[in-house]
Amino acid sequence: MTTLEIVISKCENASYYSQLNEKIQESKLLTDHDKNDFETIWNIAADFNNWKDSDLTLGCKITQQRLKKTFNLSDDTIAIIVRCAAYDWK
Repeated sequence: MTTLEIVISKCENASYYSQLNEKIQESKLLTDHDKNDFETIWNIAADFNNWKDSDLTLGCKITQQRLKKTFNLSDDTIAIIVRCAAYDWK
């Protein structure tokens, strides 16, 4: 598990991108590279193409699959990111 994943996992109660991003940006454990990686991950998670259908469950599945395919992240980390993206699109 990477340091970025550890920090994200500590945000398991975050519901919105702003909450998650605040913790990421404030973390003293993360490097600028880690924070940039998070932005790249988030850009894929929040991509309109994931959420363009009215079915929120479908958007979650698409986003989960894209993150799994693109990044080496744990299922728990992906779940937190997908939940925050879903709340933003709700």
